[in-house]
Amino acid sequence: MIRHIAAALALGLALAGSAPAFAEPLKVVSEDAPLPPNVSRIIVHSDRLNRDFAIGVNLPSATVFLPGQKLPAIYALDSGYGIAGVQGTLLANTGAMAPAIIVSVGYKPTGGLFRNVDLTHNKFAFSPTMPPVGGGGAAFEAFLLEDLKPFIEAKYPSDPGRAVLFGHSLGGLFVANVFADNPDAFFAYIIGSASVWADPPVVARVAAAAARAHGRRVYLTVGSDETTGQIGDDHRMVNGFNSLNGALKGHPGVALKAHLYPGETHLSYYPRLVTDGFPYVLPPARNLTAGQVKLSAATLARYVGLYKMPDGREIKITSDPTGQLAGQVTGIAQVPLLQNGPDRFYAPTSDLDVVFDKTGMTLTGGGGRLRVEREAGPPDARPTISTK
Repeated sequence: MIRHIAAALALGLALAGSAPAFAEPLKVVSEDAPLPPNVSRIIVHSDRLNRDFAIGVNLPSATVFLPGQKLPAIYALDSGYGIAGVQGTLLANTGAMAPAIIVSVGYKPTGGLFRNVDLTHNKFAFSPTMPPVGGGGAAFEAFLLEDLKPFIEAKYPSDPGRAVLFGHSLGGLFVANVFADNPDAFFAYIIGSASVWADPPVVARVAAAAARAHGRRVYLTVGSDETTGQIGDDHRMVNGFNSLNGALKGHPGVALKAHLYPGETHLSYYPRLVTDGFPYVLPPARNLTAGQVKLSAATLARYVGLYKMPDGREIKITSDPTGQLAGQVTGIAQVPLLQNGPDRFYAPTSDLDVVFDKTGMTLTGGGGRLRVEREAGPPDARPTISTK
């Protein structure tokens, strides 16, 4: 199965045409061979910041084979705390969200910890007795937008128009600042427990940016018990959440969902931030729990058969004894086709819409489109029964 997926991804890139050159000045230091389930680890060097970054890439099992077909990508800061990539792939592969590439952005274990610098646009102090730190957020933002994002889009079938930025704590503050700089830089933003206390002016900047946003999705969260019980507790995390909520809501260009997790602390709800936030910003194209109507043999016979692709490969449409349709492209694993209206079906493992007509079918998804003509139907006009 992994071989089929890898081949499909490679084929998608080939069909889409030659990939543009990798963005300079990003250089690959090392790249491990992909491990199942479709996990890659790449060390890149940034001339802009003069240091290395560890990039993890988790690919969904979606088969990408249409010319121009792309998948959304989620850029998870702080390496996604080591779990966002795995959780996101599971959500995508089970249909809980749209298939997406999860890009975890972090540091080498021996490369030093720069998050306090990279994730803050202005200097701040953790306490009045500590010296100010940070202030490198603008440079890190340029690295992310001008170096890393084009690199990922050249190397993988990543859709520039459906990229998501995800951060928690100082990472959440960084996400808020990126939104404030240019709300249309990403399709969606996941802002978890933003450290607004470290950069209070960000709230006014977010409010101004929200007024000029165009169809952005934002998932904003905090735990109700963050900082509770600490000496001098000032509820600063919840206060920051409330301030950002006020800055973002009520703007037609922002689809906002703000959620306070009852009884949760700063880190305890992070897994739920992924499982709730990812499906909100990238909802599945179709509810996979929707009931299926059993199609008659006569109806199935209109679809079952062989279809010829422009490049010479065939798509074989079959049905099983329950009336479930399936499609198989030459050299790629079979995928189910779920009914989605008259003559319309959805292929969840490829994230494609399939529309049948009298002479063939049209496949669309992720910006790709392919017209396929019918070559032949079943010899006896009855649906073929797949034994797979």
